[in-house]
Amino acid sequence: MSDIRQASLEHEPVRLPGGFGLQAGPFAILAIGALWLHRHFDELPARLPVHWNWRGVADGFARRTPLAAAMPLILGFAIASMTLAMQFGLRRSSPRGAMRGPSLRVLLGAEYLIALLCCGILAASATSGRLLRPVLVLAFAAILVMLVATFVALKGIPRPPVRNPAAWRGGLFYVDREDPALFVPKKYGGGYTFNYGRPLAWVILFAFLIVPLAIAIFAAVNAR
Repeated sequence: MSDIRQASLEHEPVRLPGGFGLQAGPFAILAIGALWLHRHFDELPARLPVHWNWRGVADGFARRTPLAAAMPLILGFAIASMTLAMQFGLRRSSPRGAMRGPSLRVLLGAEYLIALLCCGILAASATSGRLLRPVLVLAFAAILVMLVATFVALKGIPRPPVRNPAAWRGGLFYVDREDPALFVPKKYGGGYTFNYGRPLAWVILFAFLIVPLAIAIFAAVNAR
């Protein structure tokens, strides 16, 4: 069984959708945001809004410092980098199948969404909330488009056979220490899930949880 699982993984050179140009796009967007911030830093309000209530009124502020101002871009870069790493992991350590290509394209789209949303947060903060409403409208529209695109990308793809049925816990969690795959097709629904029998899966999951949490804690500590 172990040999069969090993043979089901892809061993070709890693080729991500879109090539270098499209893969670099989200980071280019964040870099443009960083360049704008560098040139206009002195024009930012002395107290940057970092949180708004449900009415759209700022109720949390941070002193204008390079780190506080750049926090949305730092968050975007960190999440986009981890999403890119997931693309590499999915390409190199998942079973062959028709679902992998569309899933990689969905992850690439998510990177663009992340970059644009984080630049939007920067714009809302830099304008003391004047651009908050347009940013929220565009964010909602972008998320809706992303959900529809994901549904279309995965629709009609034949489901692969369930991988090692004995390794599923409650039908949601796949745990097989002998399986070399880091990502496996979900037992139900489309897309992939981690093989929680691999320590790297826990490292990636921890990173995705701890980075946004660290940013939120930083913003709360520096809020005034």
